[in-house]
Amino acid sequence: MALYHLSVKAVSRAVGRSAVACAAYRQAESLHDERTGQTHDYERKRGVEARLLLMPDGAGGWATMAGENWTAERERLWNAAEVAEKRKDARVAREYELALPHELDAASRRRLVSVFAGELAGRFGVAVDAAIHAPSRESDGRNWHAHVLTTTRKATAAGLGEKAVIELSDTARGKLGLGSGASEIEGLREVWGALINRELERAQVAERVDHRSYARQGRGEQATQHLGPAASSLERKAARLTRRRETPESRAESARERPREFPGAAPALMDPPREAPSLPPAFPPAAEHGLERPRAAPERLPAPGGGEPYPEPPQVAVRPSAGVFGAGAEPATRIGQRNAEIEERNRALQVARAAVEVAQRVLERLERGRRWAVGVVRGVGERIAAEREERAREAERQRQAQELARQEAARRAEQERAQRAEPKTTQAQRDASRVRRKVERAGRETHEQDAEQARQRQAQERENQAQRNRGPSMGM
Repeated sequence: MALYHLSVKAVSRAVGRSAVACAAYRQAESLHDERTGQTHDYERKRGVEARLLLMPDGAGGWATMAGENWTAERERLWNAAEVAEKRKDARVAREYELALPHELDAASRRRLVSVFAGELAGRFGVAVDAAIHAPSRESDGRNWHAHVLTTTRKATAAGLGEKAVIELSDTARGKLGLGSGASEIEGLREVWGALINRELERAQVAERVDHRSYARQGRGEQATQHLGPAASSLERKAARLTRRRETPESRAESARERPREFPGAAPALMDPPREAPSLPPAFPPAAEHGLERPRAAPERLPAPGGGEPYPEPPQVAVRPSAGVFGAGAEPATRIGQRNAEIEERNRALQVARAAVEVAQRVLERLERGRRWAVGVVRGVGERIAAEREERAREAERQRQAQELARQEAARRAEQERAQRAEPKTTQAQRDASRVRRKVERAGRETHEQDAEQARQRQAQERENQAQRNRGPSMGM
């Protein structure tokens, strides 16, 4: 099942830590610390699936550092983070440790971490250096996780500037009108839970996570205690020694001879100590991988449309005590023993919840099959109706084309009848018409000549009159 985990840690000089060393270990690279002169070489470390270096908007020249596996730029960034801090107990970086759902594939894990890293860079203006780690060989194969390292100062065009708001004290945040640092972390936890649920939904996984504690959710389960690196190392060493010394026969004998009891446990969880409580017939216990899963898969129903059959019902994965470090390993620390007891208390609740989820998924599959069948019938009906409408439209187009052709033929016939009905002119009529036109033309020419002669006479008379008028004056 999908688990939720987000822890925030400070990388502080007060405890002898270095941002360069932390980045080198998380990224499995070799980085040189200019402040101490040490080179932290972790290139032989395995298990780093993806690396990511992000810069906020407005970082200017720093923005050229954004990319994948840029060792030189990563070294320059974290050396700049070390140089920016002067105090011997300064906090030089902040680390976010994230648990990734094992149900997601590599692309989904990468997208999930990238979006969260972008949220940190955009919200606080810091540089973000992320690494996705695969489960170790000694784990149960589900411990996919990511380490997200951020600077404590804002990344600007001139380099690392002032402290990010998340690094300020509650008093300084109050003066800026911000809430406490704890409320800021709670908001980030809620954002991370929402991002995980979105990726699970995209991957069609029914599991969901909740950033709230069991008590805040109102669930009856009890949370286990985080082991930490020291206790985890002891548990792994104990698991290795157990696997070396014990045979299958001795482990079975020990299980029968050393039942473990604890206060408040259900009777079914006491004997045998590592076996699951009585399960429904569909979920018999299995020995492989330390998980409880169906022995035989039920009959798989064919999917609608002839596709892939319905997947098998989800397996009820109940992790026994110390199963993280190998099946049959006895917890070596008090924290591990207490966590084993808590896990056994929670086992019955997990099995019941898983059975309910199986029923819900079967119902969902049946409902999807019903919707698919209804959709197929509706689609067939719609296609038949569409074909019927298309045939009706085609018949209407043909009828209109025939009507237009009929009208055009009628118009041409009417024109031919009109032409045949016109009277034919005789040759005499044509000759008379020509004579009439000639007479009209001759009359127009005669009229024009008479008008011209009249104008000339008038002009001559005006000239004679002018001469007569000049004669008497000259005689005087």
